[in-house]
Amino acid sequence: MPVIEVEDLTFTYRRAKEPALEHVSFSAEEGEFIGLIGPTGAGKTTLCMALTGIIPHTVFGKMQGTIRIAGMDTREHEVVELTSVVGLVLQDAQAQLLMTDIEKEIVFPLENIALPREEIGRRLEAVLNLVHLEELRYLHPFYLSGGQRQRVALASILAMEPNILVLDEATSELDPVGVEEVLDVVSELKARGKTVILVEHNMEELVRFADRVIVLDRGEKIADESTHSILTNTEMLSKIGIYPPQITSIATRLHERGISIEKLPLSLNEGIALLDMLMEGRPIS
Repeated sequence: MPVIEVEDLTFTYRRAKEPALEHVSFSAEEGEFIGLIGPTGAGKTTLCMALTGIIPHTVFGKMQGTIRIAGMDTREHEVVELTSVVGLVLQDAQAQLLMTDIEKEIVFPLENIALPREEIGRRLEAVLNLVHLEELRYLHPFYLSGGQRQRVALASILAMEPNILVLDEATSELDPVGVEEVLDVVSELKARGKTVILVEHNMEELVRFADRVIVLDRGEKIADESTHSILTNTEMLSKIGIYPPQITSIATRLHERGISIEKLPLSLNEGIALLDMLMEGRPIS
């Protein structure tokens, strides 16, 4: 049974003339890692909010269709109930941080659901270890780097022990070091079998993690295929203003100039292997 089921989802914000999402359907199995891409205004954030119950319970509008998260209909269960199943991390970590130190930030939501003190302590230590912030646990978030703040936001969500995590461009405002800090945690989550929906503008990062990619444009799902199939479809990506990985673009240009390449590369390692074949005159597969 899929852990995420979206059936014919349409959502229109209050006072909006056009729907932000229109007839979107897909499902996700336990442990699956899905990339979600599309141009600005495609409906990615709206879908993230719908998956976590913020739509329709906090952000209002006209919603049609059905979303079930681990069998729970998001219309019938409040956000506080869904947080034990699905967590959302936004691109602006600062907007999610409220307390005066990291430990309090992580403990606060656990106290709100009245967990026993022993269980709170266990979860606190587990997530601090996961995001590698044990030594900074009493530091105010103001003194943290962007990557560290985003890891705190991740930790506060992961402490609720959801099996599904939705990351809405969680690295878009970070420098390269901060990006790597967050993606290291994402890599660990993938290894632990968490179901992850990752909204990402950097296609190279999707290559590292995503099992498949869903493409949104103007509120509609226009593609849902394997990562390789989507990110090598340079014609489709170009039409909606999305840039494929650089190595894929280079290989596409070589192919257009008459060099037969059966399988376009997505990663640097694949590109190096392709270059080796070209230089050695070997057949390119």
